[in-house]
Amino acid sequence: MNHDDPTAKDGSDSSSTVLNLISCQLHDLNSVELPPSLTELDLTANRLSSLDTRIATLSNLANLSFRQNLFEDAAVEPISAWITLSGLEELVLRDNS
Repeated sequence: MNHDDPTAKDGSDSSSTVLNLISCQLHDLNSVELPPSLTELDLTANRLSSLDTRIATLSNLANLSFRQNLFEDAAVEPISAWITLSGLEELVLRDNS
């Protein structure tokens, strides 16, 4: 591996930012800072029932999980209109209300 080559990959991506909030019993994200550099946001197994519109501004987000929360179908419909999330590769919504 050429360590002088800035495009060389060593298996880790130093530009990715992950926020893991699994099983934090969150009812909302009011107390959570959402850095614009987030590439992965895991909100699995919380008590969320409505979207935080700040998520729509996370243009680097590639993975987003709302698994095992309290979302109704209508509550997550706005995600489809969030064009800022066009780079989203994985959206997990299973096991909700």
